[in-house]
Amino acid sequence: MSDRDASIFESERELDEDSVRNAQRTVAHHSIDADDCRMLLAALGIPLVRETDKQTLSGTAGAEAL
Repeated sequence: MSDRDASIFESERELDEDSVRNAQRTVAHHSIDADDCRMLLAALGIPLVRETDKQTLSGTAGAEAL
C-alpha cells in the first residue's frame, strides 16, 4: 500500500470513529438509563467497544461517559 493510500485509509477510519462516537453520544443522550442505552446501541448496530483501545463501556457511568 502506498503512503497516499495509507493516508486516505487513515482519514476514512478517523471519520468513521468520529461518526461512531457521535452516534454513541446521541443514543446515550436520548436513553432512559444504561440498559436502555445498551439495547438501543445494539439494535442500531453501534458498537459499545472503541476500536482503538478496546475499552468496554458498561454500567451507568459508561452510558454517561458517552
